Amino acid sequence: MQSLGFISRVKRRVFLLCLLAGSSSVFADNKEQTLIIMGSEIETCTTLSPQFCNIDTPLRNEKGALYSLTPKAIKRLEINWPTDDKSQLVATVSHLNTLLKQHPLPLSKQELLWAWRDIASKQLSELSQIEFDYVIDMLEISHLDGLRNVFSIDAKNSKKSQDWLTKTYKFIAASLKVKTEKPTLLVITTAARDPYASANYYETLLSQTGVALEWLPLTPGLAKALHEKKCEQLDTFRVQAGVHNRANVYPKRVAIEQAACLQGTDKLIKRIKNSTGVILIGAEFDTATDQRLRTTLFDSQGNAYPWTSAIADSSVLVTSGYSGNLLSGGRTQFGPVATVKPISSLAALRGERSVSAGGVGSITFALLDTYFSEQNRTIGLAKSLDANMQPNGIGIDENTSLVVIKSPHENVLTVLGEHGVVHLKSLAKQQFQFNYWPAGAVVEMKKYGFILSKRSIDKALPTVKIPPLPMLRFDKILTDAKLRSLTQAMCLSNEQSAVGQQDEFIVSLDAAKNTQYHRINSSSYGCAIEQLKLTITTIQ
Repeated sequence: MQSLGFISRVKRRVFLLCLLAGSSSVFADNKEQTLIIMGSEIETCTTLSPQFCNIDTPLRNEKGALYSLTPKAIKRLEINWPTDDKSQLVATVSHLNTLLKQHPLPLSKQELLWAWRDIASKQLSELSQIEFDYVIDMLEISHLDGLRNVFSIDAKNSKKSQDWLTKTYKFIAASLKVKTEKPTLLVITTAARDPYASANYYETLLSQTGVALEWLPLTPGLAKALHEKKCEQLDTFRVQAGVHNRANVYPKRVAIEQAACLQGTDKLIKRIKNSTGVILIGAEFDTATDQRLRTTLFDSQGNAYPWTSAIADSSVLVTSGYSGNLLSGGRTQFGPVATVKPISSLAALRGERSVSAGGVGSITFALLDTYFSEQNRTIGLAKSLDANMQPNGIGIDENTSLVVIKSPHENVLTVLGEHGVVHLKSLAKQQFQFNYWPAGAVVEMKKYGFILSKRSIDKALPTVKIPPLPMLRFDKILTDAKLRSLTQAMCLSNEQSAVGQQDEFIVSLDAAKNTQYHRINSSSYGCAIEQLKLTITTIQ
């Protein structure tokens, strides 16, 4: 397997470097660790996730979550209505009683919502998110054994290409098997509003890695119960975290969570340290997702919980989506390392704050961002560097994974997937060095910065002849991933300069004597860029 071969070569190289007695290194504080950072969440068609399936996908009769309209369920729903808006409670109960007469059998979520819209579309749309989640949770019923693993994966009918995931899964498996013949990967789903349901989905998908999986019930409720030593209040903390009725729907998962609480913090940490690896599941950024992750990893004062360092130091640590942003942290010679608050480039230029509190600190050498080029976050990351006074930022595109292999002697990075990874280096205020590493690139981190490996350069494809770029100012450059498209066009045409505009802001791209272009793969995003200068100015 190519992935395993790459890891083996790196390990042999590290071994040889270890023989150099007395050599000093900028990486001396590094621990042996492999980080696999996915630039977006995992979206695969399954019976639990029809939203990720093509419209005409013929899913099996097997259903995911089921919802039952019964007098008892509706009555129970009235007891703990989560807001003070009693008018919505009255309307909801009335409409559910109407639906009860029409639908005596359990429904899928889609079927329930369609039926509800048919009789009261306006009222359904007027429910707050808290009220909507409460109703859905309270109507859900237990299915199968309370774990409800789903074995129907239909990757070929997924809306998004799955090739990048296949490559990432192989690399995860190879990385884990380098550590031990029978690895175990712990799955943490705390980023999801319903981490119990999310566990089913991710355990199903990650089974494709071929390694043993265990759900780690590290939820916001468990974190609070452990911190306050109040396991008897775990049900209350679960409700405070915005999930309801889980003991009835997922009795085995809730029992696992309760047992973890009673066993205590030390046992939880030991379990993390004894595992071969950990995956911290994430999604696209929103305030609620950020809060769930942070309340599980940090206390109200921003201090890391004892289990957080165990996760951060895991020998193989995998993240997906926004959870990758939280790998930044710790401290450098420039000061504390913050995390990137994902905002668009235009929002950053308009003055919106682009940094948040520090993360877990697995990566101290750069600020990290995800969903990068597609969400037009290049200038947002640049502004984060200015705000945090850190020199390096790394942005990972969607459907792309960045692998970081750390050792006491070097850091080696490689890119998997469909698109690429942007590296920004701060040069001066509003001026940055722009680098782009496409899929297949191997990057070495040196004391003086990041460079494409000689192997990547030597294996680069021949240049292609394309017409030069037109002499014009490219409009709306900070939308629709146009900045990535423009820089790739510059790379392929060996262009020395280009200018884009977004409202009153000018983005200038200029090659210098050290700028290099290398065609790493044949895709539309396959051209590597080294040391292109990016400057932001404002039209007066």
